This record gives sequence, structure tokens and C-alpha cells, in this order.
Amino acid sequence: MKFLAIEHSFPTREVTNEEVQARVRESSAPHLSPSELTTVEGLVEACFASSGTTVRRHRAPGETPSALAADAGRRALASAGLDPLDIDLLLYAGIGRGVIEPATATTFQDLLGLRRASAFDVLEACASWVRALQVADAFLRTGRYRTIMIVNAEFGAADVYRYELRSLAEFAHWHPTVTLGEAATATIVTAQPPGEDDGFDADFRTHGEARDLCFVPLPGFDAYFAKKPAAAGEPRPLQFVSFGLSLMEFGTRKLIEHYREEPRFEEFKADLVFGHSASDGASRHVVAECGIDAAKYRFHHARHANTVAAAIPVSMSEAVRDGELAEGDRVLLMVASAGITTALAGFVFHGPRKDAA
Repeated sequence: MKFLAIEHSFPTREVTNEEVQARVRESSAPHLSPSELTTVEGLVEACFASSGTTVRRHRAPGETPSALAADAGRRALASAGLDPLDIDLLLYAGIGRGVIEPATATTFQDLLGLRRASAFDVLEACASWVRALQVADAFLRTGRYRTIMIVNAEFGAADVYRYELRSLAEFAHWHPTVTLGEAATATIVTAQPPGEDDGFDADFRTHGEARDLCFVPLPGFDAYFAKKPAAAGEPRPLQFVSFGLSLMEFGTRKLIEHYREEPRFEEFKADLVFGHSASDGASRHVVAECGIDAAKYRFHHARHANTVAAAIPVSMSEAVRDGELAEGDRVLLMVASAGITTALAGFVFHGPRKDAA
């Protein structure tokens, strides 16, 4: 599998920790006592410190997910030197969406003029993009498709940010909300020439018993979810619920176990390691426990917070742009995601040069 292009787009409005703290205090003041507000401020500050959160980007007035993701898609086509009709398959990989049906991929097939492409969605929380890469690799190996674009538009942060805390008990499943950022990405891959192989290898594990540690409910949630979450109060439709401490403990433990039990990923001897940006603190723990050289790992939460399924392609796009990810580099991807899903993927990078990014 060869990367013909990998591009990203950010919204323009920067949201600082100070702005978040001020809005949390203002919105929560009607419900909490002065001493409780002081406690909340300290807890939020500790959350930012442990995750490494400094700033996140959210949509400014007039900016839309569709326009920002379409921009990334057009730049990917230009970077790859392709016509829209060259794309055979479009995969939309991520959580952000405006409809349950049809596939969100159909929106971007239309906006980008990919009239020859079939299109469908791959949804696996923050692991969506890595899963889509696995799907793309499988299709390319069969020869069914020749050129595949993967798009995502993770712009739910501005919608799910809930600055209001009605009780201290809510903090346990609320605080990851204020570490979310927004981004769009577009990746184009094609098959390697005959006789060449990037050795792409991916392995996924899912622990559905822990699905209640992080979720976004829809109307009818109880009837489908079949598990009563321990959230304070009843979760409202489209309200992001994430038990951050439990999620990080369970997810990182399972990711470490996964890596140790699949020694081929350690034996792969990666030059660069890209992980999900939920928390730089959690990433450092994983790196240390797995014996990975921290100098090879891209810690990027502090640069743009948690951009959900866009996190890894954003970081790879930046690495190509900065000349850090180059032809022939051995790449390892590591993700712990809601589900709970852990994912490992390794491959030799064949892709655009720095001056083509």
C-alpha cells in the first residue's frame, strides 16, 4: 500500500485552557457552591496537566465540517496529482456525522465529485481511521479497487462541549469532554507495484464489556445499549459520556497487554510510532511499559488536543510536512479507543515526498 497523499484541515478558532475554565465556572455557578467551584477548577487543571492539554481548535462562525473536510480532500487530490474520477472507493472513517443514514461517505463523494467511487462508512470510535486503513489494504490486495480515499471530519467537540456541571458527581464522566479538539483529514492510498510489499499488518481486539466507559447515546439508547451506565443522572441524546480515569486505566492496560502478546510488532523495529492523542500522559505510560524509545513516539495532544479518529492521520500529515516521516520509514500505529478497542498496525511507509505535501 502506497500513500499518495495525506492532508489535514483545522478550524481557525483556538480555544485555550483559560477560556474553558472561565466558561466552566460561569456555567456551573448556578448549580455549585463557591467551594465546589474551586474544587472543579482544581480538578480541571489537574486533568489538563495529566493529559498535556494546552489548546484545541474549534469551528469559528461560518466554518462547517463539510467544507473543512472537502478542503482536505481537494488538497489530497491535488497533492497526489489525481482527478476525482481516479478514486474507486471512498471510506468515511470517524464519529462526526450529521445523519445516521445514509453513509456520511456519500456527502463527500458528492462534494469531491468522486462519481466513479463507491462509498461507505467505517465506524469504530477513535480507532476508525486505523480500521479503515486495514479495510483499504484488504481491498487493494484483492485488486477490487486501485485508488482509495479515506476522509474523516471530527467536528463534534463544539457541539458536545458542556461547560455546565450540575454536581461534582458528574465530573467523573464529564472531564474528557473539555480535552476535545476538531480536525478533518483526507488520505489517498493505492496498491504497491507487483513484487513490492509494505508488509502492512494490523491486529485489533475489542472488549465490549467496557463499552459503557465512553459513549455518545442516541434516542432509544437504553433499548440498544443493554447496559446501565454509572453516570450521574440520565445521559441525554448526543451527550458525550466518558469516564476518563477508568477509560484510560482500562484502555492503556489492554493496549500494553496487546503489544506484549503480539511480539511481531516489537520485532518490527519501528522508526516512528503514532498513537491516539487522547492524552500525552497516557501515551507516555504506554511507551514506557512497552519499552518503546520515547524519541520515536510523536506526542501530539499538546498541539491540538484529542481530535478523535483524526488524531493519527493529522499527526502523520504533519510529520510528512515537517520531513519527519519519509520514504522507507517503518511505522507503528497504536490505539486504545472506546469500545474498548485496541489496535496495532505496522508497515513500511511509501508516500509523498516533503516537497509534495
